[in-house]
Amino acid sequence: MDEQLRQLIAEVCQSPLRSLKRRKAINHLFVAIQQLPGLGKSSHPDYLEALNRTWEWVNRSICQEFDLAKPLIPQRLVQWINSYLYWRIKDLYSASGGSLTKQRLRERSLDELIHEEAGTSLLEILAETNFSAPTRSGLDGYIEQIEKEQQQYIGLKLERYIEEDLEGRLLNCHPKEHPNCHCQLLSQRMLLKSPPDKLMTIATELGIKYQTLTSHWKRNCLPLLQSIASELGYQREA
Repeated sequence: MDEQLRQLIAEVCQSPLRSLKRRKAINHLFVAIQQLPGLGKSSHPDYLEALNRTWEWVNRSICQEFDLAKPLIPQRLVQWINSYLYWRIKDLYSASGGSLTKQRLRERSLDELIHEEAGTSLLEILAETNFSAPTRSGLDGYIEQIEKEQQQYIGLKLERYIEEDLEGRLLNCHPKEHPNCHCQLLSQRMLLKSPPDKLMTIATELGIKYQTLTSHWKRNCLPLLQSIASELGYQREA
């Protein structure tokens, strides 16, 4: 298992983050990880959301933060993932599923068990991950960090939605005479591509008037994307 995980991680790190090859490699790695003993679990109803956020983090961070040169890869990998997963467990969030309840977090004891099945306390996690225990003033910064990560997670979910568009909502939104100028294509080229394509370039390639394309993007595509983002959990700050 040690060598198998080493090879799977190496395959993940050989491909760009958003490439199809990377996606296939990371999926194979996730299947292998879930077979390892000791992966953190919780009976909280939002556990799967916390786990999904953890997988997103693993995909972004494993090539930079996980050391393949050291032995005992399965044990270290589980410990590394758990150190993040514990923080993502949704018992840190309000019952409404929104942002962290600041007062609740401030009142947590360092000895309180945040993962009952494993008997793991906040203090133990801080020790394992080499973090210093946060001070009262430092908690506000940590809360802000968590809320920022939550918005980044929504962004990743929206990116995946654009790429897959399983319901065809983006694909079927296009000017009447230009079915090839659909919102999925425009979103991919305007939002996901780096650097993004210019609307004038896209209009020329698709044989559509620039003003027609601009109007379609602003009046149809952007509102649709905002609606989808809201459905995925995004909330504008008041």
